[in-house]
Amino acid sequence: MTVSPAPSVPEQRAALLGVIVTVIIWGGNVVLLKALLGHLNAETINVGRFLIAGTLLVTLAVRAHGWPSWTRRTWLTVAGVGLVGNSLFQALFLTGIHLSPAGVSGVVNGLVPVLVLPLGLLLGVKVTRRQAGGVTLAFAGLLTLLLLTRQPGAPVSLAGLGWLLLAATAWAVYTLFNRMLSARVGALPFVAFSLALGCVPYLLLAAPHVHLRGTPPLALLGVAVSGLGANVIAYLAWARGTQVLGAARTSVWNTLAPVIALLLGAATLHERLPLSVWMAAGVILVGAALANWPARTERSNTPAT
Repeated sequence: MTVSPAPSVPEQRAALLGVIVTVIIWGGNVVLLKALLGHLNAETINVGRFLIAGTLLVTLAVRAHGWPSWTRRTWLTVAGVGLVGNSLFQALFLTGIHLSPAGVSGVVNGLVPVLVLPLGLLLGVKVTRRQAGGVTLAFAGLLTLLLLTRQPGAPVSLAGLGWLLLAATAWAVYTLFNRMLSARVGALPFVAFSLALGCVPYLLLAAPHVHLRGTPPLALLGVAVSGLGANVIAYLAWARGTQVLGAARTSVWNTLAPVIALLLGAATLHERLPLSVWMAAGVILVGAALANWPARTERSNTPAT
């Protein structure tokens, strides 16, 4: 059996830079989507993003691995998981963003790694005490946000949080199956074809609602940037980071994406969230980081940068 050589220091640094860029893109994408909703409806935004990302990812996957020779059951499984992670998630997420500040949307979406853990219990995945503590802390922060919705004039609405939480749950289900299916069929082929097949129902339902007349060119550019950046460039950089640095060391960086969404929302969209919201967000993010922090054995087995 051939053992792959350890990544060189320059390779690790390049991979880490790609992960940091990915986190910035994902955090900024939430703010970009919030801004685009001021010019386009959710259907137009998602159709554009799906067409751009799906076309590019499938092209890259076929060029790199050829056309998949999967069984019918595998095709149906990939399509079903893609339906949850693309059609369902995007529909729920943009509805939640429309009803919530971009910063709060980013924070609730940051619950995805936390939600994966209790969902994994249903499939027999073990959870450590540290992970359980992180999950508990993150949900305590979420409960605080829910209680804040009862205050008069609160910038956080119960409906908005509800849609965002449903979206995060859909993406957590997709993430859980992503890990298992990527190991069987390959990461790039899975993501490419799960997106291409999973978005078909959404495209069919959304097509009659696409409206481009009178849309500012910058808004159309924003849709292209979102589809290309968040769904193609960021994915490839993240996959490279996972390959070189390891999944454990890479996943903890994802906790920074909600922080970036909060800061960019305040800086570009002039969102003025009360201190109580920032504190609840901080509790959620600390819990998420704790739940996804690499175990000591995983850190020692991974070359240092």
